[in-house]
Amino acid sequence: MPAGTAPPVRRPVAPTRVVRQTDSLGAAARRSWKTPHVTTTISCPRCRAVRRPTGVHRCPGPDDPARALGVGTSVAVVLDVLAGVGRPFLVGGVVRDALFRASGRAVPVADDHDVDVEVHGTDTASVVDALRAAGAVVVTTGARFEVLKVVVEGVHVDVAVVPGIADDDGLAAAAVRRDFTVNAVAWDPATNEYVDVVGGIDDAARGVLRHTSDRFGDDPLRVLRAVQLVARFDLVLDPSTVDVARSLVDAFPSVAAERVWPEIRKAARGDHQSRALRVLHDTGWERHLPELAAVRDVPQDPRWHPEGPVHVHLGLAADAAAAACTADGVTGEDRTVVVLGALLHDLGKAGDGTQRERDDDGTVRVRSLGHEVSGARAARDLLRRIGAPRTLTEHIATIVREHMVVHSTDGAAPSVPAARRLLRRLGGSMATAECWARVCEADSQGRGSASGPSPAWAWLAVMRADEAAGPRVRLVTGRDLVAAGLAPGPRFREVLDAAAEAQDEGRFEDAAGAQRWLRERLSPPR
Repeated sequence: MPAGTAPPVRRPVAPTRVVRQTDSLGAAARRSWKTPHVTTTISCPRCRAVRRPTGVHRCPGPDDPARALGVGTSVAVVLDVLAGVGRPFLVGGVVRDALFRASGRAVPVADDHDVDVEVHGTDTASVVDALRAAGAVVVTTGARFEVLKVVVEGVHVDVAVVPGIADDDGLAAAAVRRDFTVNAVAWDPATNEYVDVVGGIDDAARGVLRHTSDRFGDDPLRVLRAVQLVARFDLVLDPSTVDVARSLVDAFPSVAAERVWPEIRKAARGDHQSRALRVLHDTGWERHLPELAAVRDVPQDPRWHPEGPVHVHLGLAADAAAAACTADGVTGEDRTVVVLGALLHDLGKAGDGTQRERDDDGTVRVRSLGHEVSGARAARDLLRRIGAPRTLTEHIATIVREHMVVHSTDGAAPSVPAARRLLRRLGGSMATAECWARVCEADSQGRGSASGPSPAWAWLAVMRADEAAGPRVRLVTGRDLVAAGLAPGPRFREVLDAAAEAQDEGRFEDAAGAQRWLRERLSPPR
C-alpha cells in the first residue's frame, strides 16, 4: 500500500477466516483470537510495511527508547537481569503511551510509575532468584495470574513470567491474554523493535480501543478499564468490544469494590469525561452506578440549562472541570475531588428531585429545589459503594451539598460573615474551598450556550482576604462551656458551633460580649 494511504476499514469476521490467515500463531492463540479485520493485509502506520492483520509483526522501535518508553536506569537493570535468565519484553501502559505520543495523541501524566515486563522462556524461581541476587525486592501476587512485584531503587516493576520457548507462538499466546490491542504491543529491548500480534499499533494510530480476544471476559473489570482509558486518551470503543462488554453486564457483582475504585480514580485523570459516560451507557454498565443512571434524560429548565437533560450537563461540567485542572496543573486527590465533584454535583435532580411547575402566564418551569442536599447523599452512597476513601467521599459530598450557595448573592461578592460560614461548612480548609470553587465553575461552564463564569471565585477571594488578615481567636471555648456547667456531649459541640457562627456574624466582638451571649444561650427558656 503506498505511503500515506489510510488503512482499510475493518469489519467483524468469523474466527475461522482468521485461522486460515495466521500461520505464525500458536494453537492456543488461534483458539483465543477473534478480530474485526477482514482484509488479508494492512499497512503498518509506523513503518509502512505490508503485514497481515494478525500474526507477529516486528516494527522498528523509537529512536530514543529510554526517553520514549521511560526506561530509566532502574528499569534497565531489571531488563538486563531478566535477559540473563530469559527473554524480557516491555509491555502494557508504557509501550501504549509511547505509541500514542508518536501518533500525536495527548497522554496525561500518570500518578503512578509502575512498569510492566513479560519474560519469556524461563520459570518463576529462576526469575525471582536472579532479581533478588541483584538487590531487588520481590513479592509474588495474584491468585489467577501470578505477577511479581519488583522494587529496584524506588522504581516499581511488575514482572509476568511466560514459561516455554521464547518464540513467536509464545508472544502470540501472551498477547491474546491481554485486555486491549493497544496494551498488547511489546517492546523488545534486545532489538529495539515493537512486537505486535493483534494490530495494536494500527489501533493506537487510529485511536481505537478493541479487545484482543474472546478471553476478554476472563476479568469483567476490563469493562471499567475501557471506561478509564477512553476518559484519559479520547479513544473510540470498537463496536465489537461494546458488544462483548454488554454481554458481561451481569458479571459486575463478581468484581470487588477495592478493584473498582482504582479504575474510577484513573478515569478522573482524563479530560474526556462525557465520552467515558457514553461508554458506560452504551455498554449497559451505567446501571451499576444507579445514581448516575437515574439522572439520564431527566429534564432541566432550558432557561438555565439549554444544553439539555441532566446527564448531558454532568458530562459537560466534568469535561470543563478536567480541562481546567489540566490547564492549571491540579493533580492527585484535588483533581479527583474536582472532577468527580463536577460529575456528581446534580445527582439530586433524579426522581422527586425535579419538579415541573406552571407559572401564572402558563409557562412550564422545571425546578430542582433542594437537590444539593439529596445530591450530597446520593454522591456519598455511590462513592462508598465503589470503594472510594472515606475522606475523599466526604469532601465530594460536602462540595455537592454547598454548590448552590454561590447563587445566594445574585453574582455580588458575599459578606465576610457569609464567606466565613461557608468555609466552616466546607471543613475550614482553603484547599477544599478552592476545590469547591472549581466545581462551581465547572457547573457554570457546563451549560452549553448559557455557560459563563461562576461567582464562586468572588467567594474564594473574600475567604482568602479574611484569612490573610490573621487567624481569628475563638472567644467561646470548651473551657468556657465547662465553667458554665455544660458537660461534654452532643450539645457541647452544638453550642461551640453556634458560638463560632455568632462571632463570625459580629454578634459579639470581645470576651465580655462572648460571655453575655453564652449566658443567654444556656439560659433555660422562660
